Amino acid sequence: MKLDITKGIQRKGVDVAFDLLEAWGEDHWNGDAISYAGPVSVSGSYMLADETVIVRGEARARIQSPCARCLKPAVTEVTAELEEAFVRDVGQEVEPGDDQYMYSGHVLVLDDAVRTALLLELPSRILCREDCKGLCDQCGQDLNINECSCQKDLTRRNPFSALASLLNEDEEV
Repeated sequence: MKLDITKGIQRKGVDVAFDLLEAWGEDHWNGDAISYAGPVSVSGSYMLADETVIVRGEARARIQSPCARCLKPAVTEVTAELEEAFVRDVGQEVEPGDDQYMYSGHVLVLDDAVRTALLLELPSRILCREDCKGLCDQCGQDLNINECSCQKDLTRRNPFSALASLLNEDEEV
């Protein structure tokens, strides 16, 4: 995502509005491959102050990944606030630990800033639906479609099922 800041150079200290839309491919998040189901959009404004450009706005994307429970494709809408400073690259070394984005010329590359903002807003587990039952851990049956015999037989095969009879729900442990 490239933002041309030529208008802002002519009007330093003034907010200049922008809207960007770009198709992105795949990414990796939380150990899973995710894809962007539709274009990523960023809208907001930027302002030049000396050699620094302040970008403020909102990023939106539809992200598709496997459901954390049943592994079917799940799509989630993500909206993230964006407020970043881009500093002109003048050839000086950046101090380790400096969290700033660099730019040169009249174009800002927003990809890393937008990607970071969007990924930070993703839920820790993406589900196809809130009440997804997932897969049987014994036979792999999708429990959203059919129950399996493993679930009914689970208490009989569980070595700790005898301990369940010792617990009384009315008693405090």
